[in-house]
Amino acid sequence: MQTTDSINQVTLLGYLPERIQSALQAYGVEMNLAPESVVKLAIRYFLESASISVGLDDKDPVDMSPNQNIPARLPHSIQQGIEQYAIEYEFPPEFVVELAITFLLDPDASSFEDCQVGVQREQVYLLRQYQNDHQAEAA
Repeated sequence: MQTTDSINQVTLLGYLPERIQSALQAYGVEMNLAPESVVKLAIRYFLESASISVGLDDKDPVDMSPNQNIPARLPHSIQQGIEQYAIEYEFPPEFVVELAITFLLDPDASSFEDCQVGVQREQVYLLRQYQNDHQAEAA
């Protein structure tokens, strides 16, 4: 029997190209986080870098039907931030997710196609710092 977390993990990563999945898994190992947590953290970091506030609510969406796209598989606070960015910059929400993940893996890239994957120490440091700052806020 699969839990919501394991269904969410498979779904989140399943939407991404294999080389992007591998890179996220490497970041997960480096940061001692599950790859889906790296995705959520990367999206929050990206959105807040664009001055879009994202709450710390990490509750999963209520409806987990298999036909949903990747933004619909994310916590509601992240979905709202993605929607705000998508409206502001006139991008589809799925592209906002791609931008956020690309921004983590290769800040100079604009999509998965031109993204150079690999763990970058500076990005790990920035994500850890972001994570620590927000854990302190939540306390």
